[in-house]
Amino acid sequence: MSDLMSENHLGPLFSSLLVDGVGTLGFLALFAAALLARTRKRAEARAAEASFDGERSLVPGEAMLFGKVERAEGSETTVRVEVDQEGEESESSGVWSHKWTEKNRRVLVAPFYLRLASGDRVRIEPRDDVFLVDEMDGLVRVDLKSRTRYAELTPGEGVYASGVLSRALDPEAQPGAAYRSGREGFVLRPPRSGRMLLSSQPLGERFHERARFHGRWAMWIVLSALAFHIMFLGYHIRRWAGRDTTATIQKLDHYVTESDDTITHHYRVWLSPREGVSVDDEVEQEDFAWMHEGQILPVRLVEGALASNTTIGGHLTVHHLAWSVVPLLFGVWLTYRLRENATRPWYEREVVDTGSGKLEETLEAEKKRSKPRPQA
Repeated sequence: MSDLMSENHLGPLFSSLLVDGVGTLGFLALFAAALLARTRKRAEARAAEASFDGERSLVPGEAMLFGKVERAEGSETTVRVEVDQEGEESESSGVWSHKWTEKNRRVLVAPFYLRLASGDRVRIEPRDDVFLVDEMDGLVRVDLKSRTRYAELTPGEGVYASGVLSRALDPEAQPGAAYRSGREGFVLRPPRSGRMLLSSQPLGERFHERARFHGRWAMWIVLSALAFHIMFLGYHIRRWAGRDTTATIQKLDHYVTESDDTITHHYRVWLSPREGVSVDDEVEQEDFAWMHEGQILPVRLVEGALASNTTIGGHLTVHHLAWSVVPLLFGVWLTYRLRENATRPWYEREVVDTGSGKLEETLEAEKKRSKPRPQA
């Protein structure tokens, strides 16, 4: 009788493992990971924002500048990242969809200038490993199954630039400028062991956006955990409002229900833990077979308005459907990770775009939208 339990219930060890271990500690660990990621991104945002001082004078050394983009004389570009994509289409139940997948990426760079708020004009000399943070809003549709998307700094665009500032040869410096030599000016180049950053967004924005993403997922993780615990609220009620005692069998009731051609046998036991109090529960057929009226059984008793949560047996147990917490936790974790990757900006992931309809239906519209690409 020590292993007597309600119908379809798990033993106390597995019950605690699923509810307390997976359903509480598992979700708590995932929640903590999301909060930690949010905290890190917020710290990165603060560090990025602190790196810029708009009042700082131009001096040689590591620098973060902000100004308006100007092309160098005779140049038709500044910095452009091009992503070649290959298209494919598929049909499901008569509905067509298409997908564009990145196949190649290249970076085209040319020296350009930043006109600062102070009026200074600083030459920018990036390498092709430059880290460009900008909208990928350029498009060239080549043919039915190939196109190129690109991001490019354009004249007049406000841009943050980080690198190493030095006085060096500037072919566009004018004689009589406020420098020691008419052909010498301030030039920003990449650091020796790092990449130059060029960003049309506020410096901390990309980190703030990722922090918001992790914060939203921390909320979804909590809601998922709460949904599970609400589904098995009876377990918590028995834990905090229940007590182990004994009860006398008043009546044994075997009945059958039918639904959708399925016949279900029920084995219900009515018990009286004390005079004037009656509770009931269902048990397995093999346990029902040896029970008789007047027999005394152990119960986990909950009284009052919550008496329906009483269970037969002297242990704290939960319904076997609590196993659902395992795929639930794994599903939340997997979705979180997949969404984390899928929602990254284009400069941090492979560029894949999807849409409805056949590729041919998008051809003319994208050709009209296409802009000719200047040659570097």
